[in-house]
Amino acid sequence: MSTRESANPWVSILTPVANGWEYLEQCAESVFSQILRVGDVCVTCEWLVGINGHGETGGEAMKTALRLQRSKDGGELQMRVVNLPGVKGKVAAMNELVALSRGEWVAILDCDDTWEPYKLVAQKGAIESQAKGAGVVGTLCWYFGEWVSAGPDLPLEWVPHAAFKEGNPIINSSAILKRDYALWSDTWWGLDDYDMWLRLNKGGVKFYNVPLRLVNHRIHGASAFNASGKQDIKGLQRSYFKESEADNTEWEEKQQSSPHTIQ
Repeated sequence: MSTRESANPWVSILTPVANGWEYLEQCAESVFSQILRVGDVCVTCEWLVGINGHGETGGEAMKTALRLQRSKDGGELQMRVVNLPGVKGKVAAMNELVALSRGEWVAILDCDDTWEPYKLVAQKGAIESQAKGAGVVGTLCWYFGEWVSAGPDLPLEWVPHAAFKEGNPIINSSAILKRDYALWSDTWWGLDDYDMWLRLNKGGVKFYNVPLRLVNHRIHGASAFNASGKQDIKGLQRSYFKESEADNTEWEEKQQSSPHTIQ
């Protein structure tokens, strides 16, 4: 095994492929176009693509992923494709990909979304400087597909505790988080990413948003989020903040004394 293959990467990109696999080629183009070195900032990474819900052979989704893998074999960014026929749902698929990953950090990328070329290197640069101490680092995004616009207004730089009560402050496909924090849970509310951010925030993990639009989030009717119709943001918020009111009060007091608190 070569040194490049045996050395653990800084980040493992995790992409579950269920709905939206027909967009995987565009997603791959954005991954393989990542600029991995700017000045003293260097990113080493692997890309894990997990085929989920496409049967024992992985079907056309598996064929597409393997073709993309072969086209970039031997490149600087290593792509690994795994079929997960016995794994049901995105939450289980993500946890399985985490278990297979080798990076100190993991990056989330839905198969129907894309990244701008400087996405990873900008986040690593932030983690090594102004976002030092953060456990989750996101970016802003653009919406594209069925309609095009700037993404939601999110807290810039350090994310205050109060932002989690207002809504999800992290774009899913923008997130890089420490591997040890990456554990998804099925929820009644169909919001596995927001639920994980709430749990990590409650546990004292710091969140940071790089103030650049470095992710393109595709809007289409077949996306897992748009197609399921099972999301209940208010229900998740009521449950979380009601059940953890005492803990949240204590955490808010800690936040107020933190140098990273945004007023």
